[in-house]
Amino acid sequence: MILGAGTTRAVFFDSGGTLATPTHASWWPKPRFAELVTAAGLSTPADDDASRAALAAGTAYLAERWRVTTLEEEHGVYVGFYDVVLRRLYGVAPAELLRALADAAVYELDQEPYADTMLVLDGLAEAGVRLGVITNAGPSIELRHRDMGLRDYFEPFVISAVVGHEKPGARIYQIALEQASLAPSDVAFVDDVAENVRTALDLGMQAFLIDRTGHAAGDQPGGGHSLPTMTALDELLSMIIGDPAQPRVADFQ
Repeated sequence: MILGAGTTRAVFFDSGGTLATPTHASWWPKPRFAELVTAAGLSTPADDDASRAALAAGTAYLAERWRVTTLEEEHGVYVGFYDVVLRRLYGVAPAELLRALADAAVYELDQEPYADTMLVLDGLAEAGVRLGVITNAGPSIELRHRDMGLRDYFEPFVISAVVGHEKPGARIYQIALEQASLAPSDVAFVDDVAENVRTALDLGMQAFLIDRTGHAAGDQPGGGHSLPTMTALDELLSMIIGDPAQPRVADFQ
């Protein structure tokens, strides 16, 4: 399947799970949680049902306050998030610890590019393909991309919390298209969440599910995919540029 740089004028990417992976075990909790909690004199949090319940309560708090447009607002939301988590776990939430945890969540790097990310971005950019990001995240994701050396590749860079719309809703994709002055048929989209890919396809974009682990949630009975799927990002080079050195592309019906 060769889409061709002549017809594919741009590629829009999801961020986490597509371009970058967490530097610790998972995306949650945010950086240095155990380290900062222990340094404050509290017991090291266990990986148990109580911790998972506390994290779920904090995540629910975040979900109700996801619309933030500045780093300062995001920092305040994370103070509240950790207040919920700490009180569930320990019954206390020291103000100094809350600030330290929120500082880490907003300002510290907690992710790194996948091994193939820079190769793909460089290859597409050199071929004259425009690159963009559509991400469900807070404003600090832009700092993460700058710290990883990725930010300058992308325009548009559309953040759900800033624009007030989230994937898989159609509006956030439309905002990215409007900012780029492109039609849906001009753009390919890559995400690690099936329903996000489905929306892009419904809008008329070329779209692909990236399943790096083989465990992406399926959209078919039994967990299978009806979506065009890749297992590594470098497959985009053969899809769009037609590089014969990248032969691992499969067509999915």
